[in-house]
Amino acid sequence: MRELFCCALLLLLPSFSAGQSLRPEQQARPSEDPPARSTSSEAKPRLKIGVALEGGGALGLAHIGVLQWFEDHHIPIDYIAGTSMGGLVGGLYATGKSPEQLKTLVEEQKWDLIIQGEIPFGDLTFRRKEDLIAYPNSIKLGLKHGLSLPSGLNTGHDISLLIDRETLPYSNLRSFDDLPIPFRCVATELVSGKEEVFSHGQLDQALRATMSLPGIFSPVREDDKIYVDGGLVGNLPTDVVRKMGADIVIGVHLEVAPGKASDIQSLPSVLGRSIEVVIRENEIRGMAGADLIVKVNLQDFTSMDYQKSLPIIAKGKEAAAEKAKVLAPYSLDNADWAAYIANRNSRRQTLVPIPQFVKVEGVDPLTEKSIERFLHPLVGKQIDTKSLDQLLTRLAGIGKFSSVGYRLGLVDDQEGLVITVTEKSYAPPILQLGFQVDGTQTDDVTYTQAARITVMDVAGFRSEWRTDFSFGNTYGIASELYKPLTAVSRWFAAPRAEVSQTAFRIYDKGNPRAEYRLRSGGGGADIGYGFSRFTEVRFGYEIGYIGALLRLGTPDFASHNGQASYGRVRFITDHTDSPVIPRSGYRIESNFRAFDHYPSATETIPALDARIEFFQPISRPASVFLIGSGGTTFGRNESGIPLYFIGGLSTLSAYGNNELSGEQFYAFRAGYLRDIFTLPPFVGKKVYAVAYYDFAKMYGDINESRFPNDVAAGVVTETFIGPLLIGGSLGDTGHRKWFFQLGRVF
Repeated sequence: MRELFCCALLLLLPSFSAGQSLRPEQQARPSEDPPARSTSSEAKPRLKIGVALEGGGALGLAHIGVLQWFEDHHIPIDYIAGTSMGGLVGGLYATGKSPEQLKTLVEEQKWDLIIQGEIPFGDLTFRRKEDLIAYPNSIKLGLKHGLSLPSGLNTGHDISLLIDRETLPYSNLRSFDDLPIPFRCVATELVSGKEEVFSHGQLDQALRATMSLPGIFSPVREDDKIYVDGGLVGNLPTDVVRKMGADIVIGVHLEVAPGKASDIQSLPSVLGRSIEVVIRENEIRGMAGADLIVKVNLQDFTSMDYQKSLPIIAKGKEAAAEKAKVLAPYSLDNADWAAYIANRNSRRQTLVPIPQFVKVEGVDPLTEKSIERFLHPLVGKQIDTKSLDQLLTRLAGIGKFSSVGYRLGLVDDQEGLVITVTEKSYAPPILQLGFQVDGTQTDDVTYTQAARITVMDVAGFRSEWRTDFSFGNTYGIASELYKPLTAVSRWFAAPRAEVSQTAFRIYDKGNPRAEYRLRSGGGGADIGYGFSRFTEVRFGYEIGYIGALLRLGTPDFASHNGQASYGRVRFITDHTDSPVIPRSGYRIESNFRAFDHYPSATETIPALDARIEFFQPISRPASVFLIGSGGTTFGRNESGIPLYFIGGLSTLSAYGNNELSGEQFYAFRAGYLRDIFTLPPFVGKKVYAVAYYDFAKMYGDINESRFPNDVAAGVVTETFIGPLLIGGSLGDTGHRKWFFQLGRVF
């Protein structure tokens, strides 16, 4: 709990690192008239100008506007240093990118995905897709060194790829002084608790380290050192710029709204404000070390307002313009500015050689060889960073690695691609937790707690052993070993076993009609083939038992208990963009089972069922969807326990749970989703309004309606503990209800 509390507390850090407006008596007062260039007839070297950029999450994008104004008015920058977002902006500017290029780069990014830090659903392996469908939340714990949380809510994979891509030509940089503009960035080294100023080494690692917000991004590890955001020790590194050789030091300070007593009430807010004060103190020292401060008024923005990048950048430009008079003495004439730009551009590197090899670092030899074989087609071809990013993201989608990056390397006078793989420090094994609160019948809410433990490479490379536990309305345990036939084979074997007991309730509209105790257990094995990360087919046989005992109410079917064994074929293809609330794509699942034993059945029962889901965006905030399902036993009606039940949120939402039962059915749902607002990062994602129309038919069931149908509407969102749906439904023949559900939605 202590770890969890600290992690939650540090979610507040992005706003802390932005700095706060200071009361006049607290502000550093650098001279408003710093030394100007000599106007004497005797030529003298101009004063060297250094700029320090403050950290502040999205607020740090204002630095782009400041730099743009400097360039528009021919203010040269001879040295630049930054912390956190200031370090990232400063570092990319130091590589020779213009402010206009930085502005375009910022606009092109999907910041919600970068901040959430999740691998896109489509890039996950088939096994990881199954995990998210079964456990649709963000609760994952590691068991590698005992029960532990990850070191950050975001592995940093996406931001690392962005940095790797933009700094690729400088992979073999010896010193940051060799950049078009000499550069430094600041990080906090957690082991020593001291400031670390990066002046050489891997530029991409330095930029990743300076913006590793504790608790948000996983820290950067290098040997025995652990680096996190530099805002903890030096959020405005004017002293660093001074040491680089600057005669004039300009600090860019990001001003946000001051704290209010009314906002400091809860324990997190008190502790958060305490951290804020500590960071503010080092900002005061930073401002005291500047000759001139450009203060950017950002009181109307927060450190997470990445979607407001353009107005934030504009604020930076306005702030620099307010200092036009004191900056004017440093403006170069056209000839001197052209010479400055020419000298800067002469140090710029843009050429990316064709890689002659691919080398993998950070993993065991077997994994290393497998990844190198996977990426070998890149050898001898011009690097396409977009395609490379996708390939590395899919590698991260395996589930073992926190991030996968790249840079250029030199081996035996040959240049090639070095892939840096960072394995998760806390896992595998991985523990996933799940919750399902079913309020389909609001006067009879059920709860099930579930957990899945996944152990990787337990029976060879790429093998997995998954075990599921459930408690509550359902008690059970299920375990499966997934083993590819060879290290690179698409064929696999999957023996499994399970046992479970469920309280199975049948409702007539809003009234309970019967409750059964369902028991099942058994074991079996599959042989399967994985076509891709989207599609899998399995062939198998299972033998066990099934029992249904009436506990309360009027029986829908007689109690039965006996052997259940069958052969099966299962096919799944999933091309949706989300495991919970898809906006686009399709998913198909079909199962064929041939029961040679089933309680009370006198002959073999063939059973085929299928479900098709299709989602199509019709505008940026809205999508339509169509879901169809059906099942049949091909006219065999001898089974004692019905194979199919419909009624409830997944089919006819206005009908009672499992109200209709039989051996043949169809069901269709057509609906509309619209994005209405977005939850804070790490709390959840988007909130949607949803409306849909259902119609279905269960053949052989005696009910009031010849054509069961209903309409429903509500709101649905994906929270960090799972998807939440709240709504109401109105159907034919008097069916109506309010409902809610935490757990599966579609």
